[in-house]
Amino acid sequence: MKHINLFSLLFLIVIQAFPQKYIEVWSDEFNTPGLPDSTKWDYEIGKVRNDELQYYTYKRPENARIQDTVLIIEARKEAFQGAAYTSASLKSRYKGDWLYGKFEISAKVPTGKGAWPAIWMMPTDNEYGGWPKSGEIDIMEYVGFNPSKLYYTIHYEGANGSGHQSSGTNTIGSEPYNRFITFTLQWTPTRIEWYEDNQLVHYYNKSTDDNRVWPFNKMFYMILNLAYGGSWGAQEGIDDTKLPHKFYIDYVRVYQWQETSGPFSLKIEPTEGGTVDVSPKLDSYPEGTKVTLTANPAPNYIFDKWLHVGSSNPMEIKISNNTNLIPVFKKKNEMIANGDFSQGLKNWGNLYLNNSQTMAAIPSVVNGEYVINVTKPGTASWHIVDQQQNISLIQDATYQISFEARADHPNTMDVFLAKNYGDYSGYYSTVKSISNVMQKYTWTVKMAQQTDLNCRFGFGFGKFTGNVYLDNVSIERSAVTGLNSVINSETEKIWLFPNPTNGSKNITIETNLLKPISLNICNIQGQIVCNIFSENSISSGQTLHLDLKKYNIKAGIYILSFFSNGKKMVRKLVVN
Repeated sequence: MKHINLFSLLFLIVIQAFPQKYIEVWSDEFNTPGLPDSTKWDYEIGKVRNDELQYYTYKRPENARIQDTVLIIEARKEAFQGAAYTSASLKSRYKGDWLYGKFEISAKVPTGKGAWPAIWMMPTDNEYGGWPKSGEIDIMEYVGFNPSKLYYTIHYEGANGSGHQSSGTNTIGSEPYNRFITFTLQWTPTRIEWYEDNQLVHYYNKSTDDNRVWPFNKMFYMILNLAYGGSWGAQEGIDDTKLPHKFYIDYVRVYQWQETSGPFSLKIEPTEGGTVDVSPKLDSYPEGTKVTLTANPAPNYIFDKWLHVGSSNPMEIKISNNTNLIPVFKKKNEMIANGDFSQGLKNWGNLYLNNSQTMAAIPSVVNGEYVINVTKPGTASWHIVDQQQNISLIQDATYQISFEARADHPNTMDVFLAKNYGDYSGYYSTVKSISNVMQKYTWTVKMAQQTDLNCRFGFGFGKFTGNVYLDNVSIERSAVTGLNSVINSETEKIWLFPNPTNGSKNITIETNLLKPISLNICNIQGQIVCNIFSENSISSGQTLHLDLKKYNIKAGIYILSFFSNGKKMVRKLVVN
């Protein structure tokens, strides 16, 4: 009895010395006016899913902006890229990915028939296959035709043979669209719980290790979006008189369980393409120690991101757990991420099956090679596709494509570059004969169409059976020429002078466009350096004088992307 009491006393002392708790690991308070923080959020672009009516735009403040310390996602009725409506969808993929945790979001939904806002999570790498096999977690959904209801759901394949099951509930409240509500998801290895203003409203327990009913043991990322219409949002029609709709998000906070009492370790994974400075650099860190990490790219490389954490550089973190960080560097002109598959399926596993009932394939990485096992082939290459998304193609730029491939059973494979939105039509495709011996394929293509910052590159495996192997996939941009041959018509022109210019001087922009225009300045990789249209817009007969020093435009070649009435035009700017 004395031994038991002594043990209990020691146990209580340990518990008191280390009160277990959730600690904040990622957040966005939306306190800085302007566009959403690009170190934490990327964008979905185009008409993406569910027959929705809106076109999701890219870094356009009319659709996504921070104002008065709140993120506003706005759905508008306006012609844009062939759609009649615009909105925005923000995603944290590869900049915010988590396995388990507590997720707290304060938001206010819009209402009106057609409105369909959501806060939800999707699997980072689809390791169990395409939707719904790898799962979906809906922290909150709302449809305007049911103005009093809020919905909480998860989706998974299920074991009943239907191919899709879900677990969820809805709550009925008093005018949820008139107030901010705190939505909280607690996700552990054995249970998922939903809370509405701190009240438990639904839970789902793990009943088996079968990933068909519990695929929730892999990393997921967050999506904040406002859809309009679509298969659910428009079930009772739409009401354009209620537009524009505004979805308000006050904050997003992510917490994870503190595993030990510390002190804690900090490990930086070695990676090709650069080094990391750590300040202070200690053998171990007391809880709460602030550490600054600076990524230093090697020559001909650029820093891309801290995988699953964000892309700020330098980045300050507060140590509260044993921490393992993976810096990602890319070759300056390299368009493909993780082309050597050293990070497993990261950026891959975006599988398309033309018919999921009659076709099946599973991608994986084995011994540093990508392997897709085709168990149920199609009849055409495009029937089974894996692809990498978020590829930027610059008009008149030349790209060298290369990869290595072999197959257990030789056949032909389609290789393509295409839109990642709208009709998903192709810019370029070719057919390669793949043998059972690993072979390297290399060729060049030129982007003949206008600049497109939202493309996809992929492989069509639909004719194969058995394993197909890939390695060292690369798209390397070569020279960029002729960017001044823009797509504007004879009656729609933009003048830019002086060009070349000096970075300490202004440039002057004039246009005869009848509609107001907006402007982004992009680097030669197609990444936005600054958004001018959030401060200025110009129309016919007006002149914009742009202070390059104000926007910290250094020497180099830039692409000025103009947007007007649903059209995009580009100009090259040389800064000496």
